[in-house]
Amino acid sequence: MMRLSTVMTQRSRPVTVLAVDDHPRFLEAARAVVEATPGFAWAGGASSGEEALATAARGEPDMVLVDVNMPMIDGFELTRRLRSAHPRTLVALISAQHPDELRRTGGSAEYRVFAKESLRPSWLRAFWQEHRGDDPPED
Repeated sequence: MMRLSTVMTQRSRPVTVLAVDDHPRFLEAARAVVEATPGFAWAGGASSGEEALATAARGEPDMVLVDVNMPMIDGFELTRRLRSAHPRTLVALISAQHPDELRRTGGSAEYRVFAKESLRPSWLRAFWQEHRGDDPPED
């Protein structure tokens, strides 16, 4: 008998992704990766924490990629706010710095940071499956 916790289900709609970064080139790269990933759809890009919160409130994306080093509202604070306002939204912290350099005392379990260079279709799918347990549609 197969345990339910190990069974993957297939979503009927694409996983929508919002990216938050104050560098337009990264937002362009993130969009290209999302659009190249079967089962994922671009929900938009935001260049500040405030813009990200407003965008998420309008469309409630399934996943948000958040740069750690943001002006005004940093990635850690933005992640707290997004998780509080949108508990069903999956948030991934990303950084150009090596994740080990960003570890905060006592926060390593709550804040796992991924290198921006790891962002590719296979990473998006694996991150979603690891945290949500379902397969995005194949398109």
